[in-house]
Amino acid sequence: MRHAPILTFICCGLTTVALAQQPVPSYSQAPTAPEVAPPAGTGNEGGTQGSAEKETLALRVRRLLDDFDQRHQQRVQEMSSYDKAGDAEPGLKQFADPRKVEIELKDERDREQTSEEMARAYEQEATQVKIQERSLQGFLAKRHKALDDLSKRAGNINRQDLELAATNLARQPGTEAQVADIRRRLSDAERNQKELSAQGPQIQQEIAGAEEELKKVQALAESLQKESKAYTADAGSARQNQLNLADRLEFYIVQAKAEDVLDADAKATESVPHLSASPEVRDTLASPMPSEKAKVQADPAKECGEQSSDKKSCTETAAPAPKE
Repeated sequence: MRHAPILTFICCGLTTVALAQQPVPSYSQAPTAPEVAPPAGTGNEGGTQGSAEKETLALRVRRLLDDFDQRHQQRVQEMSSYDKAGDAEPGLKQFADPRKVEIELKDERDREQTSEEMARAYEQEATQVKIQERSLQGFLAKRHKALDDLSKRAGNINRQDLELAATNLARQPGTEAQVADIRRRLSDAERNQKELSAQGPQIQQEIAGAEEELKKVQALAESLQKESKAYTADAGSARQNQLNLADRLEFYIVQAKAEDVLDADAKATESVPHLSASPEVRDTLASPMPSEKAKVQADPAKECGEQSSDKKSCTETAAPAPKE
């Protein structure tokens, strides 16, 4: 039989007596250490909003994972202390289990929050990469247009036809203006061809490089989004585990309360004195029931008075005979 209800025992006896055998790390905030300037270029200047924004994704992920692992190891040590307490004193074993479930519940809540933050970190980075992807797509669109414009300007004029037309017109009087226009058009076509020859390869090289970078950026965005979804799934798993652990903890508490009631009432069912009927009651109930009413002896005086009006004669008649 236990000496106290489970809730009181867990909060007081188990934490103060059993855990005294194994120190439990404190969750309270550690004393603030003197501020020391971090080495330049670390990218992690302390955890404020401004410094967090300057962190690279790799540094931010590493910091989140390291912080969670540190808290997790503290909880593992705390659960281990309850195991040792239960092994040292078997009577505490039944109280250590629900306490361990409470710590596991905290651990899963921490895992959920950390996973959600990791998911946000990857999603934010994926958003930034998407911006770069759109920039590359815009650059490619402009370079393709520039190359198309050069090609169109260089290919719209047939130089051989223009040279033949200029030669024929030069033989005819009064066609000097037309010949000059054709010569100008031939000059523009030659200049466009030179520009295409000079700029075309460079533009094509820029297009090829941008397309290659676009493929890498798109693959990176997909990878980041995949990691974000994976951490979101981890958060969902941790949330479901919390619900299951809460059910388990509720079972422990309800079961413990039922056991307390059973233990408290067990004594009341041991050697219970019962009240029996008194001997008088038993004798009365054991005696036979009367078959008829008892006969009542007649009163002569009463009978005489009812039959005659001479009360004196009735008195004399009813008077007892004198003793000899």
